[in-house]
Amino acid sequence: MRIALVSTQRTAVPPEKSGSVELIVGLMARELVQRGHEVTVFAPQDSRTPTRLLSVLPTGYEHDPTVWDWRLAEFMQLGLVYEHASEFDVINSHVYCYALAFTRLVRTPTVHTFHVCPTPDFVRFCHVHPEGSYVLISEFQRTFFAGVPVAAVIPNGIDTSSYPFSSKPGSYLVYLGDFRADKGPLEAIRVARAAGIPIRLAGPCGSEYFKDVIKPEIDGRNVDYVGEVDHDAKAALLSEALALLFLARGLEACPLVLLESMACGTPVLAIGHGPVSEIVKQGVGGICVDSVEAVVTEANQVANLDRRAVRRWAVERFDVSQMVDGYLRIFDRVAQLPEDPR
Repeated sequence: MRIALVSTQRTAVPPEKSGSVELIVGLMARELVQRGHEVTVFAPQDSRTPTRLLSVLPTGYEHDPTVWDWRLAEFMQLGLVYEHASEFDVINSHVYCYALAFTRLVRTPTVHTFHVCPTPDFVRFCHVHPEGSYVLISEFQRTFFAGVPVAAVIPNGIDTSSYPFSSKPGSYLVYLGDFRADKGPLEAIRVARAAGIPIRLAGPCGSEYFKDVIKPEIDGRNVDYVGEVDHDAKAALLSEALALLFLARGLEACPLVLLESMACGTPVLAIGHGPVSEIVKQGVGGICVDSVEAVVTEANQVANLDRRAVRRWAVERFDVSQMVDGYLRIFDRVAQLPEDPR
């Protein structure tokens, strides 16, 4: 099958550090090529893909201060995608809902993957395009799309083989992600202190919230900041931890960090908000509770979980192979290719 995978123009595929959408597109491209499909990736030119790459920017707008209108960059890229539409059996766009504006201009079907919990306008224009093939990444996300026909719910996947498993619980907790109030990093620090367990923080430190709120809490011992980590450093940080703390209050559709932690055998200790409880199987992948106070209590019990079962849950449910199986079922259905006479 001839497949176009459309990533954002935000950063490279796969990303060197942060970038969940770009990581997913990179994993899909690699897996699809290994299965014999002809894949074209639309992403910044500094991407490292195992196949054809087309782009409108030499590097992602997150790393190029001369690109100030990022939405225009995304629409220019989609213009390039649909100029090439006749070359593909299916287009899979991961760029918000922006591809909707182009889909009726070509015959090639588009599968839209939505990675965010949408705004009302996002949903409004999905209703304008009821013929669209919409893929969501969690059942929780579906609750925002009332009346919109959904083709499938396909959870994010990761290359579980690239995350080292550790059967021994570590001695510290981890916060991994952006430093924003709705992500809960300050609450994570407070939980760790109340439980008497050191915490290591990882993620980009450029926000004012980090400088004003988080940095004063760092002492290099009980609260340690280790920087924005690449894949290898992230895998090591997670595999050697006691648990990942996930106390986000914002609306997320399928946070990759939960999958990554469980792939290392490291359980997740979380507030059961949004999609968390459908991703983290209670008592298997980790422990989900209703309050920060309950997280403190469970922090001293989480070491009792079977880390082999944590790892097994991640591999069976969230490996990239499972994700690509789901996408290929959708691609086959919408492309409706003639059978091979052989």
